[in-house]
Amino acid sequence: MTTATDQTYLVILGAAALQASHNARVLAEHGDTQLGRPWSAHPGLRIWNGNLTRLGHHNPDAFVVEANSLLPSHMHVDRAHHWHAHLNNGTWTRCSATADGAVPLTIAITQTRDTEQEANQ
Repeated sequence: MTTATDQTYLVILGAAALQASHNARVLAEHGDTQLGRPWSAHPGLRIWNGNLTRLGHHNPDAFVVEANSLLPSHMHVDRAHHWHAHLNNGTWTRCSATADGAVPLTIAITQTRDTEQEANQ
């Protein structure tokens, strides 16, 4: 049986975790050590480790369609999936969803088209 004190403690822990996640996301977008770099042509999208990224959990299939419509013709996206990253000694590093300061990401894995192979088809 839980007491009112136990419930209050759990609520406080949950609020602290939510605030920490929010703070990490703000730092990822606007802090001195941003996660990747903003893609100026398309606000809300970032480029991190050479891939198109949107902070937060988004529908991966919809993100593939969106990213393919925005990329230059020599590039395409095969798939998108969810990752989490956090600051580790000043560098954004992939981490578990439960790590301190974890920021959810939807990543579109971008590829450069093999134009020579396409020309022969």
